[in-house]
Amino acid sequence: MSSYVLLATPAQSQRPSPCSNDNQERPSQRRRQIINREYGLRFDIPANYYTELRSETGHRQQLSIAVRNPTDVEFLECARREGMRGYGHQVSDVRVTIEPRPSNISNVRDILRDAAGGGYSQILESNFGTIAGQDAVIYTVQTSYPERYRYARLIHPNGRYIISIAAGDYGERIDVIDLQVMNLIMSTMRID
Repeated sequence: MSSYVLLATPAQSQRPSPCSNDNQERPSQRRRQIINREYGLRFDIPANYYTELRSETGHRQQLSIAVRNPTDVEFLECARREGMRGYGHQVSDVRVTIEPRPSNISNVRDILRDAAGGGYSQILESNFGTIAGQDAVIYTVQTSYPERYRYARLIHPNGRYIISIAAGDYGERIDVIDLQVMNLIMSTMRID
């Protein structure tokens, strides 16, 4: 008669995360206006949302305004407190970005052509319209990471900058709440 010894390693239980941003807070009906005097931009966001301004210099000159859901703000504060790793990648801000216009871009069709030229993403849909009285292209891309983003891009009236409004996240869908906030920004944007 043979005997067998079964060796087992105790399973490590995963501690539930003390921080969650699963249930995004709905945008309030009240609005507040965001003004950037440097580029003459103004647009509305829900009054309960937060903004974070980032300015990059050097190789990638860019101004970025992150429009953040209150649930994501609480999540980031909790994750910082708890010492969680990689927590910054778990929020899906709506972003308004201003960057220098590359010399190969003279109109919004060039913007779309340039976006289609990258090998790591596929344009799923696109259309043309106007934002703040300027021609704009609005398109959705799926990257190979996978990430899905919706962009609205236009050339600043002074011709020197491209303005982008973007919402997106990891996976194959964009949060409906983020799209609502993006649409609010697009519909209220003014350029002085």
